[in-house]
Amino acid sequence: MTNKLYKVFEDVEQNAQLLSKYWHNFSTEISEHLPDTYHAELQELSDKLEIAIDNLVDELRNPTLTLATTGTTSSGKSTLVNLLCGAEIVPVAVSEMSAGAVTIEYSETKSLIIHETPGALWECGEWAGISDERIYQRLYDVMINYIDNREKQANLACPQSTISYPFRLIKESKLELPRGVKVRILDLPGLAYVGDEGNANVIKQCREALCLVTYNSAETDKEKVRSLLQEVVEQVKDLGGSPARMLFILNRIDVFRADRNWPETENRFVAKAILSIKKELTEQLKEYSQEIENLEVVKLSTWPALLSLQIQNYDDNYSFDVCKKVRNHFYGLIEDILDELSGKPEKWSRHDRNRVAEALWQKSYADEFQNNLRNHINQHFPRLVIPQAIERFNIAAGNAITEWALQTTSAILNSSEEKYQEECEKISSIRSQLERFLQISNTKLREPFEKIDKKIKEAIADESEDDLVLYLENIIASLNKIEPYNELQEKLYPLFGWRNGIGRGINQVLEPVAKSLDTGKISLDSPNLKKANVLNVNLLANCLRRLVNLGYTGSVAKAGKIMEARTEDEKQRLKQLNEELNELAIHLNLVMEDVLKQIVNQELDRMYQAVVELFKCHLSHLEKGTNNIAPNIAIKFPDSKLIKVDSKPKFNLSFKAGFAITPGTWEEEIEVSKTKRTWYTLWIFKKTYYEIEYKTRSSNNAEIPSTEKLLENWQFQLKQEDKSIVKELLRWLLEQIDRLTKNVDEVQEEVINRYQERLDTANREISIDYEMQKNVWQPMQKKSQSLAQEFFKLEDFLNYE
Repeated sequence: MTNKLYKVFEDVEQNAQLLSKYWHNFSTEISEHLPDTYHAELQELSDKLEIAIDNLVDELRNPTLTLATTGTTSSGKSTLVNLLCGAEIVPVAVSEMSAGAVTIEYSETKSLIIHETPGALWECGEWAGISDERIYQRLYDVMINYIDNREKQANLACPQSTISYPFRLIKESKLELPRGVKVRILDLPGLAYVGDEGNANVIKQCREALCLVTYNSAETDKEKVRSLLQEVVEQVKDLGGSPARMLFILNRIDVFRADRNWPETENRFVAKAILSIKKELTEQLKEYSQEIENLEVVKLSTWPALLSLQIQNYDDNYSFDVCKKVRNHFYGLIEDILDELSGKPEKWSRHDRNRVAEALWQKSYADEFQNNLRNHINQHFPRLVIPQAIERFNIAAGNAITEWALQTTSAILNSSEEKYQEECEKISSIRSQLERFLQISNTKLREPFEKIDKKIKEAIADESEDDLVLYLENIIASLNKIEPYNELQEKLYPLFGWRNGIGRGINQVLEPVAKSLDTGKISLDSPNLKKANVLNVNLLANCLRRLVNLGYTGSVAKAGKIMEARTEDEKQRLKQLNEELNELAIHLNLVMEDVLKQIVNQELDRMYQAVVELFKCHLSHLEKGTNNIAPNIAIKFPDSKLIKVDSKPKFNLSFKAGFAITPGTWEEEIEVSKTKRTWYTLWIFKKTYYEIEYKTRSSNNAEIPSTEKLLENWQFQLKQEDKSIVKELLRWLLEQIDRLTKNVDEVQEEVINRYQERLDTANREISIDYEMQKNVWQPMQKKSQSLAQEFFKLEDFLNYE
């Protein structure tokens, strides 16, 4: 981007201020030719414009830049937050520490607020003038307290904290921000805590944030790398919005410095990691395929970068301590300089320490990261602020002024008796044309979904096994071939892609369960399981241990088994196994309920956004079409005013498990003793001998399912829910389309009615002759059109590049 960031905001402000001048000149001139009855309306428009411009300028001069930080397991996200702040104020640990959300707001003075939360077991309050060390320690105590007690107190809410701090991002990073900008950093919780209501409310704010997503580059285990990639996807889904405004950071990249073939290994890793992240995101977020292709990814080592800043601290003792950490942990990173420095770090001069700091800064890629962050903010921040501010301005005043100017001059030019009737007939014709155009457009939008709705009803009535999700996918694919909806490309994918999302989420819960049973080693470590209630996950783990102890492991779990329980002990063991597998279903359901609630919410958010994109495209098409039909009526369809998708469909999913125990019989061999007289004893004596007899006994029989069968069973049950999900989705979607159609009809009717009223007023109150028409009103109409164009130019910033 060539323009400085503050210059972009200044350009919009100057254009807005010029609109006030254009309107003043126009309204002053037109008022000279209008009766006094028009003056009050002119004044009202002028007052509204003045207020709207003041509000727009205020938004442009005082925007809020929010940077939201999140990351994968052990990715150094908290260290990144400290790097942005320029000081160690957020707790850092090997284990997960990001329990609650921390908001850091820029301020010249320091303070900490630990907010009151339900059931808080820690001290809440506000501390002004607090030191960095005390901020760190208080946050650490709060988070440890929460982590230690969350398993004992199920309803314990995550801590929420706000820090006021003069962070480095503003003071030293050379960001060319607009004057008066407010900057805050949202340190988001880890995956295990995103479901907490307080955290969820903070995460919602991230839709208007620039997001920094850290990835653990030091992980080499293939299974853990796979888990990290899934974590990246989950983080992106939780943040919501386009990946285009997310900067991905390959953190801890210094690990490759130890390789003999560095930097080749580092470059190979970076290329592979970027490819893997893009592939994983594209597979699960197809609606953002184009944005993912242009994903911004940077290298960084946050800890040495932070140490570089800390070395430069004015406190020599503090600086010496940091130098010891550098020598102990990052000798290989700046070996050449450290070898030149003799003696203990306490003996190093300030010049020596600055050399160490500079070398750390460069080799940790901190300078490269800072430049990338600055460019990322310059590119994306205006898009988060300017379009919304301009749309609010247009709704408050801009649309009303362009409509009044175009309609009033047209009305006056058509106010004479001979033209009045003609114009009334024209308005009637315009109504008919618009009604027909809107009806055709609405049918084009609604018809594909009505087809699906009809198909659902037929499938339910006939109890058909048709794949309705596939049918839905095909219908949406056909919609994508119709203008103007072909512009949307993959944006409507979430309307049918939810099945893959939910199915994948279920697999990510079931796979570690199955693996635990197969191997006999209980390990419930997957990104989605981290989101479940920890108590429910522990109950599930205990159930799995009992199943393993009952023999449901190894070959039995992998292949299943036909079991015939003959003895009371065997029958009791089979009964226990059945009960435990049913318990497994119960505990899995509890975990699934937690996980599916969040997965479904993610999918619903994506569906919501898909519908918003669909409706935006539809409104843009309608606005263009209506203004072609009625160019001097100035019909506008503002997105935020008309797109009122204020509800979401509701999906209810539940699952069953277990196996049937059936009574059976078996033949038991019994050795029976008998006697008989033999010939060689002259039939006098009896001899004992034994025979085998068979007695029928009862048994309990069962086919114990393999873990694979269990997984298939849950997936089958999910498929059984397809009809109800599609039915609910279509009900919701058609309801939203009907609401949009009603809103559009009302808006265009109100605009045309206002034109009719202005025409009627002009006919009653204004009479013009040919000379006035030629010399005054025709030029005024051209000026109204020029004025409208000036207001429309402001909308060019809506597509800021």
